[in-house]
Amino acid sequence: MPVALQGAVIVKQNGLQISYKRKCEKCGYLENSTVSTSAPSTKSSKSTSSFRCSKCGNQQKIEIQGGL
Repeated sequence: MPVALQGAVIVKQNGLQISYKRKCEKCGYLENSTVSTSAPSTKSSKSTSSFRCSKCGNQQKIEIQGGL
C-alpha cells in the first residue's frame, strides 16, 4: 500500500490508482477536493509534486512512496 510521506493524506486505493487530499504541513489545512493518480509501482519509488496552500500560502511538497 502506498504511503504519503508529506503533503498528502491518502483517502482511497483501488489497485494501482490512489486518491488523496493535499495537506499543508505548515498550518495543517486539509483541502476538501481529492486528487486521483497512479500509485508509485515499487516500494523504492516515489511520486512527487507540489502545491500552494490556499489558507497560508506555503509552497508544499507532496511525496508519496510506493508500497508493493
